[in-house]
Amino acid sequence: MGFTTSCFIRKNTPELRKKLEKLGYMSMFSNANGICLATAAYIENYFSISEGLFNDKHPYRTYDYAGRIDCGTNEELFLAIAALRDDTDKYQWFIPPAGAWVYNKGYESILEVSLKWRKATVNELIEHFKEKEEI
Repeated sequence: MGFTTSCFIRKNTPELRKKLEKLGYMSMFSNANGICLATAAYIENYFSISEGLFNDKHPYRTYDYAGRIDCGTNEELFLAIAALRDDTDKYQWFIPPAGAWVYNKGYESILEVSLKWRKATVNELIEHFKEKEEI
């Protein structure tokens, strides 16, 4: 149990790495040199991807075709997907029946707030954040 969805973003900043650590990810390697950041949800780690390993035609070396969701340069989308867990509701997006989006930044369980709200799915997060793509 833990993180559920691996993803990557086409940027790498110290601030973004700190945000991943706040979510509960651990740094796998030195991450300052890669052009992108990726999460490995199943082992709760994050790492950088060097340019030589990005868009590589070899299927065992490339990271953008390894089942991870490409978040482009959209930090909000990347962090929303990276935060998805099956063992806590903390730091995740929820949708109440009225349809307004709510970010849970403090409760371990959303049941403390409402039984009617549900966790946003990956596809809903992509749709919600798609207009917020950064350039």
